[in-house]
Amino acid sequence: MRFLAEQANSTYIIGLVGVFVGVCLALSSIHHLIIKPISRRKDLEKRLKKSGRDRLAKVQILKNIQENEKSLVMTVLESLAGLGKIENFQRFLLQGDIFWTPATFISVMGILFCTGLILGIYLHNSLLGFGAGLGLALLPLLVVQIKKRRKAAIIEKQMPECMELLARSMRAGHALPSAIELASKEIQPPLGLEMKIVYEEQRLGLGMNMALRRMGERVDSQDLQFFITAVMLQSETGGNLAEILENIGFLIRERLKLKGKVKALTAEGRFSALILALLPFVVFGAVNVMNREYISTLLNDPAGPKLIAAALTSIGFGILWLKKIVQIRV
Repeated sequence: MRFLAEQANSTYIIGLVGVFVGVCLALSSIHHLIIKPISRRKDLEKRLKKSGRDRLAKVQILKNIQENEKSLVMTVLESLAGLGKIENFQRFLLQGDIFWTPATFISVMGILFCTGLILGIYLHNSLLGFGAGLGLALLPLLVVQIKKRRKAAIIEKQMPECMELLARSMRAGHALPSAIELASKEIQPPLGLEMKIVYEEQRLGLGMNMALRRMGERVDSQDLQFFITAVMLQSETGGNLAEILENIGFLIRERLKLKGKVKALTAEGRFSALILALLPFVVFGAVNVMNREYISTLLNDPAGPKLIAAALTSIGFGILWLKKIVQIRV
């Protein structure tokens, strides 16, 4: 018994030491990978903010930090995943208006995962700690995905007006760069800001095609890709760009109308899917309130956790299947 007690104390001490080391590493990572780059970035933003190119400054600052700041995390990631995948991940962050390097973002995910593990150690439940850590680590990705979709949806609604404005400006005799400058002043963000970046980049010496291509990397929008492709093809083959832009604006407007009709027609199906997805959890909560002993039998029985895991798995597959049925791409 004495030997077992000493062994338990040793394990407890080792666990505390591990938690202390993990917290120290997390604080060090936060300082070197987050606080220092952000402070440097903000200093540069203050210098460039007076010129009225705040967002352009952020994009350029991020590019400079990527070129000059080669952290250990970035080196390891490039060696494991390849440089191309890191660039795709950086594009994903830019599409969500997250001006962090991949190393900083993944470090934050790692810190959140370690936070969940520490919670599991504190509660003496390793499975709960792993699940909490995984959920916390995936939370930043979910936030970026939501911001990315919201930005793309707003830009798609702004595209018809922007195409018509560009076409009218070019019919009045303006060149494409001047038309883009006018659009950047008249169109509200986020599309107006993207047009401003394109104009500033080509004014500072970058080719128009390259500036448009970079805008396509920052925005995940199929309609915007139509505009970029049309301008690039017109620069190579010639043609009436104003008429092309008017046609693109008309097609985008009709596509948005069709998308709204489809959304209205599938509203009943989406509402039914939402009810079916929430119904098991509502019933479980209601039974737990009205007859707690009935639920405690399930929770205390050895087979209970397995049944709950199987039920949650089947509910998850059902939710994905219902979402696939009611989601129609236009």
